[in-house]
Amino acid sequence: MVNCPNCGFNVSTPVKTWPIPSRKPLKEGGEAKLAAIFECPNCKVRFRSAVEAATKTPETVNIKDMVGRIKGIKEELMQTLTNLRDKIRTLETERSYLMVEIEKLRKVAESRAIALESEVSMLREEAKSLKDLLGYVEEEK
Repeated sequence: MVNCPNCGFNVSTPVKTWPIPSRKPLKEGGEAKLAAIFECPNCKVRFRSAVEAATKTPETVNIKDMVGRIKGIKEELMQTLTNLRDKIRTLETERSYLMVEIEKLRKVAESRAIALESEVSMLREEAKSLKDLLGYVEEEK
């Protein structure tokens, strides 16, 4: 494990490793030193450090594993896309029902407004005829 120089967090897996070239030949049983790039999961800083070959963790994954992970991610994304399309269809259907309901309510409101206008005009006419019948004269101010 290597400590992050920025925040001190212990980082265990390198992003990339490569052998450090040496001018001296290795002793029998000796292990080559490796350089590695680490990325701190805490503060996202990338830094280099030397690691022992014995403690070397396999670089991220091999190609087959990466292809498998990519296929898994693709399947998840396709499922998410399908779910989103279904939700969009449901929302569009609901929207069309609401638009029909709004139109019905608008028509009902317009018919009530027309009915009220006709009642008001009838009441005005009745008030006028009653005034005429009783001989009521309005005073001018």
